[in-house]
Amino acid sequence: MQIALANPMHISEVVTFFNKNLDCNNNAVYSEEFLCPLGIKAAIKRKQMIVATVEGQVVGAFRFYRKKTQNTISLYQFAISKEYRGQGLLKRMLKTINDLPIIAFYPTFSEFNDYFHKTDWELQQQSEMFNVWVYSV
Repeated sequence: MQIALANPMHISEVVTFFNKNLDCNNNAVYSEEFLCPLGIKAAIKRKQMIVATVEGQVVGAFRFYRKKTQNTISLYQFAISKEYRGQGLLKRMLKTINDLPIIAFYPTFSEFNDYFHKTDWELQQQSEMFNVWVYSV
């Protein structure tokens, strides 16, 4: 398995990967932007997408951006192929950029908050609309 920054050659495969692995009916996908091909393409061009590949096939991907004013990294979206879930792949991928705390915002009503709780993210803040999760190594 290789984990690295996505490059422009990955664009169509990453778009297909997110469309296959992110279900727009899942309440963790709270923005249509998560499935926008132009946003994915722009993130790859800005070097803000990490991919995990096995034999050239994308099996995991996440989009991030650094918040310079807050010294944090925002995890914007991610997906892991079904056959690689539950194996700690996201954390392995996050270690490639984990020089600052990583922040993830998820709607308070989303069942996906259980994932963050089970995988040792720290609930930093909770509002009426969002939970703010923090991951630090």
